[in-house]
Amino acid sequence: MGSKLTPNVCYMAGLYSKGPKSQKNFVSINSGMQELRDRFVEIAVNDLAVLPNKIVFGSEPENKSVGFFHSRVAKNLLDIISRETYVFKVDNELSRSYLAGMFDASGHFRPGAVEIRHINTNDAIMLQNLGVHSKGDKILNISRFIELVKARSLVLGQFRLD
Repeated sequence: MGSKLTPNVCYMAGLYSKGPKSQKNFVSINSGMQELRDRFVEIAVNDLAVLPNKIVFGSEPENKSVGFFHSRVAKNLLDIISRETYVFKVDNELSRSYLAGMFDASGHFRPGAVEIRHINTNDAIMLQNLGVHSKGDKILNISRFIELVKARSLVLGQFRLD
């Protein structure tokens, strides 16, 4: 693996794991949240050494995507994703950041229900290692999940969790 694992790199890997993969080496997200798109750009430039002029924004007003082409970064993020059951098996800041990225890319929250779309077998194992139980795309022990991601997730931060 090429780059050093930091919470921000792990968050970006979580975003990429559940984000669109329309073209090879294109790392992107599609979100209506401006704060999430800003965070994506900030991590890309500051933590992944992507040049600011390489960032591509959606051209239509309703197109809320942002991304960049970068083969090394895409390869490193895919390497992290492929090793998620080994890298994120203990509860620490790296695991929490990765999980928050997954949730911010494709998660949904409403009182009494949390889900992350397209949970695969490796995702389910990683979640289980962190004490989070899932069935399909649904998170079963919501309080444990919220405890893990509330400090890093921008999507979850929109909700009052008292």
